[in-house]
Amino acid sequence: MGFHLGAALTMVRERARSLGPRALLLPHDNPDPDSLAAALGLSKLLEREGMVCTIGMAGIIGRAENRAMVRELGFDLRPLESLDLSSYSIVALLDTQPGTGNNSLPLSRLPDIVIDHHPLRPLSQQVSWCDIRPEFGASCTIVWTYLKEAGIPWTPALATAFLYGVKTETRDLGRECGPHERQAYLELNALADHAKLYAITNPKLSREHFAALDRACRMAICWGDLLAINLGSVPYPDLVAEIAELMLAYEHARYCICIGEHEGQVFLSIRSEDEASHAGELIRRVVGSKGTAGGHGMSAGGRLHGSVRTEAELKALYDELVARMVAELSIAQPPTPLL
Repeated sequence: MGFHLGAALTMVRERARSLGPRALLLPHDNPDPDSLAAALGLSKLLEREGMVCTIGMAGIIGRAENRAMVRELGFDLRPLESLDLSSYSIVALLDTQPGTGNNSLPLSRLPDIVIDHHPLRPLSQQVSWCDIRPEFGASCTIVWTYLKEAGIPWTPALATAFLYGVKTETRDLGRECGPHERQAYLELNALADHAKLYAITNPKLSREHFAALDRACRMAICWGDLLAINLGSVPYPDLVAEIAELMLAYEHARYCICIGEHEGQVFLSIRSEDEASHAGELIRRVVGSKGTAGGHGMSAGGRLHGSVRTEAELKALYDELVARMVAELSIAQPPTPLL
């Protein structure tokens, strides 16, 4: 059976009457524009049903464009560690699912709502409001369908958040986008605040960004059409994905794997120029039991279990993961430095 918004909202109203009208909306850790837009849109929908919504956040927002989005659009994000989960009658996960390892909701607290465009995870099937649509290119596009169906008015700020979410998740409709994303893009483009959108997409970049890019160029190793990069210590986790996307532009690269460490935890990101490469499945095979990972056809990310204390420990993990990636891709060429 398909998802029915009316039945889902009935569940919310019943939960509000019996347990109270407070809802906590959680994007994945170190949230990106897609997850933030989805959380903002769901808050507008639930508030119309009488809920008082809080958007929580775990991790940090490090990418300059994402910080600009939060600043320009006035997001009110509350640190998850400062919130009492027991005080909320509804907990929602946006652009993530229970048990994936990329959100900080305790496994002892099953969410009441899960909205995601990644493949269905087993725990999500136990959730009352479970709307998983892998055929969509963005989670915020799923929420966009809710707002249209419910007749929620679009303010310029709300439209800008959703437009930027779709733009970044699909690389301006060039990656893993379907008819819903194209339609949303057209409609939202006419409603968005383009002055704010410009400020979001053209932020000043930190010294750390350029230092990481310099290190990536110096450390990058070419294994045939695979570009492998050990970034070492990074100031924020999503810099790993940011560099992977930038380095995939190298003319001979068809795949890019980037690894970095933040506060002892190891993050990795895979990018591909080919949607048929099934990057989400690829990264899960590469990571194996060492951590949690997932993604789509052309982009995927993961985090390893445990922690590292030295550059040598990180290098050993990097070498192992790259060797697995080389084997998965059946690459026979010897490694050569990019520069």
